Amino acid sequence: MKHKYNIEHLLQSIIGYKGLPYPGAFFPNRPAGSYTGDNFDIPTSPAPQQELVKGTRLYKKDALGRWYFMPVFIRHQDIRGEDHTLELENAVISITGTKNIVRTPLVGRRGSVKELISIGDYKISVAAFIRSTDGSYPEAQIARMKELYNINESVELICVLTDLLLDEGDRVVITDIQYPPTPGVEDGQAVTIECETDSPFELILQ
Repeated sequence: MKHKYNIEHLLQSIIGYKGLPYPGAFFPNRPAGSYTGDNFDIPTSPAPQQELVKGTRLYKKDALGRWYFMPVFIRHQDIRGEDHTLELENAVISITGTKNIVRTPLVGRRGSVKELISIGDYKISVAAFIRSTDGSYPEAQIARMKELYNINESVELICVLTDLLLDEGDRVVITDIQYPPTPGVEDGQAVTIECETDSPFELILQ
């Protein structure tokens, strides 16, 4: 039996954000008094003028044929050279960057001397809702997510935002994963993952 549910409301209970009526667009809650209703038309043709950013799709159709914004993919290549890709539909992604700084206090003066050492790793959070297309529990997608988490290697995170912020060749390491409860939903499962960037380095021995 198929069940009707609202993905935006489910993700709001997990990360505190609710999507706009356009499928896949997630933004903070609207100011009080600005809501005008839920009547809207789901676009049936690719309306976006800018569909590719640095070679990555900015819009994609989900399993039901509806367009959503900024698809997210996790890809890993096995030892046989075969690519395995998992699509996280209607995912919400956030990225935090920090710098490694050494601070030296000043004697008798306010503040400190700051010496920039390097740019630290990016922290990446992704929240998504995995679901099946036939009304059954999405065990295949969850098993694939488990495989990506269990491998002791970095994986490739593909989306427009990471393509713009990360350098070419940068990958990510999945550090944490959660499967929050989704009461009343039998054909889907929410998932949140935490990642850190992993940049390639070349060691030169002299």
